[in-house]
Amino acid sequence: MDFKKIPSTVSRWYKLTGLYLLKFVKKHYIILAMALVTVVAVVARYMFVMYPTNDLAGFIINGWMGQIDELGFDKFYLVYSDYPPIFLFFLAFLCMLPEGELTTQYSGGYGYTFYANRMVYLKTLFLIFTIALAFGVFLLVKELTKSNNKALVGYIATLVLPTIFVNSSVWGNADVIYAVFLIFSFYFALKDSSSLAFVFFGLSFANKLQAIFILPFLIYLVVSRKLKLWPIVFAPLVYFITFIPAFLYGATVSEAFKYFEMQLSGQPGLTYNAGTIWKFLELNDSEIVVKNAMWFAILAIGALLAVLFLRNVDLKKKENVFKVGFMLTMATIFFLPRMHERYYFIIEVLIVVYALIDKKWIYLVPLMQLSTMICYYPYLTGYYIISSLGGGTITIAAIINLFILCVSVYDVLKIERTPLYQGVVEIESEINELKNDKKSVEE
Repeated sequence: MDFKKIPSTVSRWYKLTGLYLLKFVKKHYIILAMALVTVVAVVARYMFVMYPTNDLAGFIINGWMGQIDELGFDKFYLVYSDYPPIFLFFLAFLCMLPEGELTTQYSGGYGYTFYANRMVYLKTLFLIFTIALAFGVFLLVKELTKSNNKALVGYIATLVLPTIFVNSSVWGNADVIYAVFLIFSFYFALKDSSSLAFVFFGLSFANKLQAIFILPFLIYLVVSRKLKLWPIVFAPLVYFITFIPAFLYGATVSEAFKYFEMQLSGQPGLTYNAGTIWKFLELNDSEIVVKNAMWFAILAIGALLAVLFLRNVDLKKKENVFKVGFMLTMATIFFLPRMHERYYFIIEVLIVVYALIDKKWIYLVPLMQLSTMICYYPYLTGYYIISSLGGGTITIAAIINLFILCVSVYDVLKIERTPLYQGVVEIESEINELKNDKKSVEE
């Protein structure tokens, strides 16, 4: 053996190994980056896994899961809750797992005693949906920009944005579940897949009533003939399918749907620390305004839809379709009464996509983060960010949200128009094709 050649041989293999690794990383850097960021995001979230809030520790763990312990697994649908039976069914399943030891944790000056494992189970569930949400944003950005790099940025941003982190991992809210399905509804609407767009809308609605935030957008796409009308049946079909577990265990129709009535009744106020138009008006004590607030919202959203129809916005470009969807979703939340501080969650996600398809709007992302944190702060700490303003601090968030809405309206109004006669020509062409098909069948 020639020992003199060993160093050169080792050096050669070292260089080859380095080249192969470099080639592998260059080829698979998207997957590797997503995996790395996901691991970091998971570790960061488990650092707060025991942080309690009244919504999670009080209502869900000690409230709803406590009721399931008393009623039994097969009576989960009898839990007094404003969440749908499918969510309660998953809670019943979690109640069958080891509950762990009782622990007392403090947040916002309050102490909460709960079973430790149940907190871990729930936040793990929300974490899984958060990763799915990030993947949905990845697909949405890639569909709109055809750029893997921008899609990767969207994935990373979704996992690291403070408000998304706080909502699911600190606060422990289930908003991420309905948001995942809305993102995929957006995605399939852009791909002109009417059936899947309505399937995911139905899944979202089955989890939270807040799915209606994108309903004006879907209506606009149907009326504009961007989406087909008949697949709309998939939305109620999927919605009712989610009630099967409750009916299999003996729930009556009224028992299965009692949550819906509770969601609609709620509290009578116009806004609950949400930066909406109603924060400017400060008319929570006016019974007439409270009763008619919904009609005002419908009128305002309808007016925006009318403007879009009159302008005959060109929807051939997917970017235009998304911008219209973002604007209508933002407007719906801004004008609807009885919004809570968390209800801009879907906007916090969509605005990342908005910035990635048009970089001049990148500054809207931190603005939306600021708006949301202003609204989150009172619930999480018991104080307003600007204590001297008190509840008036939320007005700052409302101003920010109004500005973002105006920007999106301005951006949509800049979109080129489709000639008015074009739609008529397309309809006539389809009618002629149907007539020809009918003639060929008869012959």
